[in-house]
Amino acid sequence: MNLDWRILLTIGIGMLIGSGVIFYWGYQLKTVGDSFSHIWVLALGFAWVGSDVIQKAITKRSNNSK
Repeated sequence: MNLDWRILLTIGIGMLIGSGVIFYWGYQLKTVGDSFSHIWVLALGFAWVGSDVIQKAITKRSNNSK
């Protein structure tokens, strides 16, 4: 994917925000007593991908500014 670094940064931040929302949803399910572990795995996946995309955006920006 050859996207501009600003788009990658926006996607990465959106994924991290989504991870936070999914963590909260999993916590709410835990307090009610429902099954929640698969929700937290999804949140961890979102956090991992979001962090990776942000790192790629920062690297791309630093390479373009040289």
